[in-house]
Amino acid sequence: MDLPSKPAASHSVYNMMRCASSTYPPGPYCWVDPMGKKDYQLKTHHLKRLVTHVEKGGVLDGHKDVPETVCEELYMEEQQRQGKNNRKGGHVTGNGAPYPAININFLPSQSSASAAAQVSADFQSMQSPGPLEIPGPRDEAVKEYGKWQVSNVTDDTLKAAFREICDMMIDNGLDLEQVYKDQDPEFFIKKGIKIGIARRFVEDIRRWVGNVKRAIPIYDII
Repeated sequence: MDLPSKPAASHSVYNMMRCASSTYPPGPYCWVDPMGKKDYQLKTHHLKRLVTHVEKGGVLDGHKDVPETVCEELYMEEQQRQGKNNRKGGHVTGNGAPYPAININFLPSQSSASAAAQVSADFQSMQSPGPLEIPGPRDEAVKEYGKWQVSNVTDDTLKAAFREICDMMIDNGLDLEQVYKDQDPEFFIKKGIKIGIARRFVEDIRRWVGNVKRAIPIYDII
């Protein structure tokens, strides 16, 4: 991999993201998903974005601090790689990317303009939140998700905030599928929830369903 120069301010980024595995020669950098424990190869453009994130004052103390936009990009690139390897065109499931594969078939009569429009429409569809299917009672799913969020912080104030947002959902008759579909953290922010807590609660739902709920049993957080 032809890496950019390493100024002192960004040296820690390269050390942090250096991959201990030899799975991706000659690319020695990777991101390990803290939830699914799956590693994703970091290319030059990913590293540049992480360096910019740090140079602008962002925190990168571990793999859990990788910005959500970079994580989503890695998920999508992994999905595209898996799609190319799937010659039958089926969907890929498991610990991989949370998005379904996109198969675009153009008829010979389609013009370039209509083909471009189709690509744009399918891309927008991929970017928009798709429906989730969470088995079991909806209120129990809210509680499970809240416990998982609590388990990812150590500060008692933050733990209390995640519990508060769960109680707020149940009091308002909301479930995770509705909240994920709306993508509206402002609803909780207006009710006094801290911005970071509200955003994290909304943004992490699909990752929890795809990578955590299937693999980790229910547990209680004191």
